[in-house]
Amino acid sequence: MKSSKLFKKIAFTLVAVAGLQAQGADLLQDFDTLGGNDVLLEKAKALNPDAQIRVVQDRVVNRRRRVEFSPEFLAVLGGDAYNSTQSLGLNLHYHFTPQWSMGLKYSYAFNKLRPEGEYLIADTSVDGKARIPEIDWPKQEAMVLLNWYPIYGKMNLYDLGVAHFDIYAVVGGGQVELKSGPTTSYTAGGGIGFWVSQHLSTRFELRYQGYSAKRFNGETAMNTTVGGIQIGYML
Repeated sequence: MKSSKLFKKIAFTLVAVAGLQAQGADLLQDFDTLGGNDVLLEKAKALNPDAQIRVVQDRVVNRRRRVEFSPEFLAVLGGDAYNSTQSLGLNLHYHFTPQWSMGLKYSYAFNKLRPEGEYLIADTSVDGKARIPEIDWPKQEAMVLLNWYPIYGKMNLYDLGVAHFDIYAVVGGGQVELKSGPTTSYTAGGGIGFWVSQHLSTRFELRYQGYSAKRFNGETAMNTTVGGIQIGYML
């Protein structure tokens, strides 16, 4: 009886392991099929069996008329000397062709004082009173973006597969809500997008962004640099 139970456990474990291996093989196959034309690969191997060969052909990830959803983490560099801003956002890209796409971006900001701002509040050495820094911090923003992908390439990732990438330019405009109220915002920059599989994408983006903030004595131009990381899914 004990031998029968032990045999059943061993058989069940082997079946489970085989199932996991099959699922892993399917995932790797989806990842590795971005490498290119299998027929040309076999012909190249036949010519020189001892060489390690990977043939990379034209685009395999077709982005024509496809939708891409991309959650994003953003960090603002520069801008207000007393305030540090980080944001969580969501992007929706519609790819007309592999070279052009239009997007909508929404982000919600989280703000905290920089060390300079904390020092200013804590310093009461002049007249015994704390100085409150003048900050018109961002709360949230919404923008319309246009992306152009002029440079295209492929990268072999540790022989696990080939990731396609595009170096792209982005311009856009929209509205940012500050503590003082909404104001117009505009942006321009670039990034690199990796198309890891038929559905998975990753973007690294760096943009200039400008808007006007209010001060006690009027408005001042805010010139910031925004860095973003996106991990997306393409339908």
